[in-house]
Amino acid sequence: MSQTTLQLSPPWWLRAYLVVGALQGLAIGLSGLFRPAHVVGFPLATTPLNTRFVASFYLAGATGLTASALARRTIDTRIYVVGFTAVTALLLAATVWYWSTYTADGVPFPWVTSYVLEPVAGIAILARLRLWHAAMPGRHPMTWVYGAQATVFGAVGAVLAVAPGEAVKLWPWALTAVLARTYAAIFLAFALGAALAAHEARPQAVRPFALSSLVLVAAAAVVSLIHHARFDGGPATWIWAVGLAVGVAGLAVAGASTLRPGMRPR
Repeated sequence: MSQTTLQLSPPWWLRAYLVVGALQGLAIGLSGLFRPAHVVGFPLATTPLNTRFVASFYLAGATGLTASALARRTIDTRIYVVGFTAVTALLLAATVWYWSTYTADGVPFPWVTSYVLEPVAGIAILARLRLWHAAMPGRHPMTWVYGAQATVFGAVGAVLAVAPGEAVKLWPWALTAVLARTYAAIFLAFALGAALAAHEARPQAVRPFALSSLVLVAAAAVVSLIHHARFDGGPATWIWAVGLAVGVAGLAVAGASTLRPGMRPR
């Protein structure tokens, strides 16, 4: 990474791309959390628990996109531009795969248009700004947190994507195959972001992803408490609860570390 690229301020069109994504995330995230029966922009009809869980993902995404839009250096948007490009492409794939379900109430044109244009724009941005490499490559004190997150999220996402039927049986609350692959897209995108964060020692470049991940697990924990009666009470429920508790603690520490002056590569 050249010093010139490291010092480059984000162009207005990059900030606009991030802000548009953040507004979309806020629309689904806030409406889904507070009024799940009237969620804005999410085309699948499902239970309040599942709607609120989806909303947690979108609220987390909006947090990361907003933090990236406010970044002072272009390189500090890299992790979220990569993750946002990945998740929009994967959600488009899930939509096409289950087209009849996603279009049961008519073609969701805003949803489809967004997920056709945003991954293309994301790839163009990454190429134009050459955001292929970390600002400060290397391991750092929080690498173990992001490494663990990448491993867990990647494994969960892979099972949801490859074997949705089995995932539905193992999940701690009622789930459909369509939702399983929809969740897979988001878990896999967060796994990718965590893998990038694990090898990025510049705190400012990790901060948007760290904040986003913390919001995700914290919101998921709140949603789980609200709908605790919907959980099956078996081993999967306890694994879920422990995972959320460990996740909140670990990601809070990791997020706090990005507020320090620097994380030296190892």
